Amino acid sequence: MTRRWITFVLLVLLACGQRTVSAQDRPLPPAEAAGTMKLPAGFTTTLFAGEPDVVQPIAFTFDDRGRLWVIECLSYPTWKEDGTGSDRVTILEDTNGDGRHDKRTVFFDQGTNLSGIEVGFGGVWLTAVPNLIFIPDANGDDQPDGPAKVLLDGWDLKAKHNVVGNLAWGPDGWLYGLNGILSNSKVGKPGTPDVQRVEMNCGVWRYHPVRHTFEAYAHGTTNPWGIDWDQRGQMFITNCVIKHLFHVVPGGHYVRMSGQDINPHSYGLIESCADHQHWAGGHWTESRGGEGAHGDAGGGHAHSGSMIYLGDNWPAEYRGNAFTLNIHGRRLNRDLLERHGSGYVARHASDFAFSQDPWFRGLHAKYGPDGGVFISDWSDTGECHDYNEDDCDRTGGRIFKIVYSPDSEPEEDSPLGVRVEGRLVDLSNKQLVGVHGHRNEWWVRHARRLLQERAAADKLDAATVELLLAQVTHMINPDDSLKLQIWTAQRRLRAAQTLIACGLLDDAALVTLVGHDDPDIAGLAMLAAVDGRRPSAPMLDQMASLAGEGESSGSALRLSIASALQRLPLKDRWPIAKALLAHAEDADDRNLPLMIWYAVEPLVPADPRQAIGLLGEAQIPLVRQYLARRIVAVHEGDGQPKASNAWVLDELFRALVAGDDAVRLDILAGLAQAYRGRRTAPAPAGWSEYFPALKSSDDAQVQDRAVALAVLFGDQKEMARLEDLVMKRTRATLSERQRALELLVTKLEPEFGKSVLMLLREPELRPDAIRALAAFDLPEIPPRLVTMYPNLSPVERQDAIQTLTARPAFALALLAAIEQEIVPRHEVSALVVRQLQALDNQQVSERLASVWGDIRPASADKQRRIGELKERLTPEHLQLADLSRGRELFARTCATCHKLFDEGSRVGPELTGSQRTNLDYVLDNVLDPSGIVPRDYQANILRLADGRVVQGVILEETPQTLAVQTANEIVRIPTGEIQARKVSPLSMMPEGLLDRLSPDQVRDLVSYLASPRQVPLPILE
Repeated sequence: MTRRWITFVLLVLLACGQRTVSAQDRPLPPAEAAGTMKLPAGFTTTLFAGEPDVVQPIAFTFDDRGRLWVIECLSYPTWKEDGTGSDRVTILEDTNGDGRHDKRTVFFDQGTNLSGIEVGFGGVWLTAVPNLIFIPDANGDDQPDGPAKVLLDGWDLKAKHNVVGNLAWGPDGWLYGLNGILSNSKVGKPGTPDVQRVEMNCGVWRYHPVRHTFEAYAHGTTNPWGIDWDQRGQMFITNCVIKHLFHVVPGGHYVRMSGQDINPHSYGLIESCADHQHWAGGHWTESRGGEGAHGDAGGGHAHSGSMIYLGDNWPAEYRGNAFTLNIHGRRLNRDLLERHGSGYVARHASDFAFSQDPWFRGLHAKYGPDGGVFISDWSDTGECHDYNEDDCDRTGGRIFKIVYSPDSEPEEDSPLGVRVEGRLVDLSNKQLVGVHGHRNEWWVRHARRLLQERAAADKLDAATVELLLAQVTHMINPDDSLKLQIWTAQRRLRAAQTLIACGLLDDAALVTLVGHDDPDIAGLAMLAAVDGRRPSAPMLDQMASLAGEGESSGSALRLSIASALQRLPLKDRWPIAKALLAHAEDADDRNLPLMIWYAVEPLVPADPRQAIGLLGEAQIPLVRQYLARRIVAVHEGDGQPKASNAWVLDELFRALVAGDDAVRLDILAGLAQAYRGRRTAPAPAGWSEYFPALKSSDDAQVQDRAVALAVLFGDQKEMARLEDLVMKRTRATLSERQRALELLVTKLEPEFGKSVLMLLREPELRPDAIRALAAFDLPEIPPRLVTMYPNLSPVERQDAIQTLTARPAFALALLAAIEQEIVPRHEVSALVVRQLQALDNQQVSERLASVWGDIRPASADKQRRIGELKERLTPEHLQLADLSRGRELFARTCATCHKLFDEGSRVGPELTGSQRTNLDYVLDNVLDPSGIVPRDYQANILRLADGRVVQGVILEETPQTLAVQTANEIVRIPTGEIQARKVSPLSMMPEGLLDRLSPDQVRDLVSYLASPRQVPLPILE
């Protein structure tokens, strides 16, 4: 029904929001909430802290003493722009080790929009939208040494719950963070001009605490809220709405919920590593409550917090598992991470912990120095969507601790058996290196960061460096037990990570490590070698050699090479790229084809001739397709054609003809993508030679795509042949005729439009012909469609109505047919009325008002009208509704725009998960649909050169074409044909929908909208 129906369908998750009816008015008391949490045998939960000692814990971290530093975010959900605030940074400490805090210190209480926290390098790091700030505390007395310093600014305040946050120290010594899909940000140091800032709209970023450099690390996902690394140093982030877990590789571009990737030439995006979803299909909002089938699947779509458990308290079976908090299901999901190709697959294991508190809204899970796991609970109802000041309960918040207490002493998981005596900060450099053997990764990470701080202060002696190097190069004894071999390898990798984090390796040392027998260490060294510097010639030779070594190099190492390749100067990439592309066995890998492409893509405009040559060498089909597509973009000057680029197309087609059919199909697929939506394009100089060679192929797909190019290039002979097929002048199957019609319609030849009119007599081609006629400006079209309207099928009728809204002259014929009752009024949807208004034609507008009645921009008496309807639509009255009739009404009044229960169109937001049971919300939106229109569903009105007006939602935009979702189809329009374009401030659904329904119809429709499940259509009498 309206654009505003589900503002929140597009956005998801921080973890509090629109107030919904709950099973209880208040949460369980904090201690009771801890005591009733369901866990596997042997585990217990304690309340580490709860209100009033901690409220709204949006983020937390540990210092080197194991104390919790917690952000209490009182700003949310209204981010402030004036720099004032009362958000707190609170230190919670358990001095007696009973799992409960007994000391609380407020470090800072004037924070603004705080969302993420880390501690280190003599102070506290905070994301304070729109800034990254640092508060110094060099002496560690838990009091700020001075005012906060703004290190970076430029993050988008409008991102709401998708804001920047989730700070974490990476194993490479960088500070990492995340931001969500609404954050259209340009980040840089204060005062940096826009052109020098880093653009981000969703993904992972990092900041170096010593070099003070910032960069985008990876792009995509939706609302990432949780970040951690596994024992191999591989990053995983938790995400919301779409799949919940992503293995993130530096330079990756990942699947998004909506919108286009930051790079218009990325073309393809990497999928989630999860092989499952935690809700039982359907629309994600159906999982609210996390019960029934959704509970069996994992509780729901909404996730937060990422923890790869590498502690030493829980049993070994949990080590290396990925844990995420499930908001809808009020539980801790558990995934098993298995190596798969160059990366991982995450498989669903049994869920771990279940809260019995309906207000539980878990945000973060982290293991601590004793291996116990801390979980923060925002403690509120609902979610983030449309969350306002009045909805937020700022009095609640909890942090729980989960520990394992076996009946007997657990088996030592690490044969190294390292123990730490005293505070980390007091240990010597040598002792901190010794901590690298601890089986709890918490200690290793903190020891590493302390060594990094000392290295930055020039307090690391040569003996420490030698000790770390000795660990990295330590040979694994094949006679040792498997457990000892595994832990020796783990310690080697940890030492290598620390050397790199501390910046202690020069290029020569890195070259040596790139040849290490452990691919994790080799890949780590390779990425370090390209971090902010140009690698030496020996390093480049080593990378090229490893890239071409065949299966012995391993796909995981090749993934590191592909990632590092993006950071090399363009001229240094070619030999390494060619070596990577020679691995046909990587064609089906989840990551490698796309990661290689991201590195190769900028090479194409830099050297198109060499890129064309790569088409015949590359053994990965996806990269061949993308190469062809990008080469066409270069030929056309990326939207600004250049005569000097004419040779590029001819060279491309020479390569096309020279290849075998497998190569041809890939190149042709890339060409099809490059020219999609175009009516014409310049043919290569040798087209008359190339076309016969392609047309004579034994592969039917090669032939078909060659014919499509012939039409695009204006090959008159081939177009005449196709018209003969369409008009049955030569023998052809129905599918051949449909394909020929599809191709010829793109040319918009007026004479062919007359031929299309003749096809209305053929039932098999009539639907295709009706839709095609919208593109032609012929006076014969409206009377023909109106005359045959009564004899059309329901689907054909809707297509005919849409075609009759394409131009003012067509629209007048439609309105006359409505007035004469040839076209029944109830078959004309609200969307059609908006389309007629979009024509912006005075004669049409006057006739519309006469035929349809007054169409108000927004009811001045809306509140009075809402009151009247609420008084009538009581629960008792709604129980009398005929839901089947309501479904029928929805089909003809709403389904042209909206999908409900998997039926309808996606022109507007899906209604399945909206607040359909909230009568106030329904009436407010239906009576004033233009109150709020989500950005991704704003209607664009396009006025074309031939007089046609197209109204719809933009799905994709390139310099050459626009893809527009209209009520009945996707229309691709060359940008050169668009005379005027504007974004409508109005919903595509006009006001007054309910005014045109009888009281019983209003009751039936509203009741159907609130139905929890689909109902059958009424039985035809």
